[in-house]
Amino acid sequence: MMKKFLLVATVLAMMASSAFAAKKIGAFKAEDLEGAAHDEAIFQQVPLTMFNVWGTFCPPCLHEMPDLGRLAKEMAPEGVQIVGLLYDWFDPAGRRSEKQIAKAKTLVERTGADYLHLLLDDGLARYLGDFSAIPQTFFVNGRGEIVGEATGARSAAQWREIIREMLAKAK
Repeated sequence: MMKKFLLVATVLAMMASSAFAAKKIGAFKAEDLEGAAHDEAIFQQVPLTMFNVWGTFCPPCLHEMPDLGRLAKEMAPEGVQIVGLLYDWFDPAGRRSEKQIAKAKTLVERTGADYLHLLLDDGLARYLGDFSAIPQTFFVNGRGEIVGEATGARSAAQWREIIREMLAKAK
């Protein structure tokens, strides 16, 4: 009986530890809104990267972008970078849409979201996993490990608090 208990306890402990293990974002290549290429080296630049998935069709996304623009400047000296991940950069056939990208550029300018925005491609999306709503935010440490995530828009004060918590986890 004791052996059976130890076996079950060991299996449960292994399952629990793997559930809490940091998920690593591997190699990827993604373009920004201007067409420049970026890869996983982006994480090595700072202790914490905040990946914020947004869409041009998403009112909560657009509502929080001015706050994120201000926070990007405010938090940079603390070792935090904010990176937008544009969700809807393709046409109905799944091809790159210059019209959608131009719309995104206009929205970025209008909202003051003056930080890097990448096109969310299949490779990067695969590392981030499934999510059913946007805005969806992932916090990634300098080693490329996801240390936290949040669904939905937040106020500047809420994001500031969350970012500081994630920064402590990332270091």
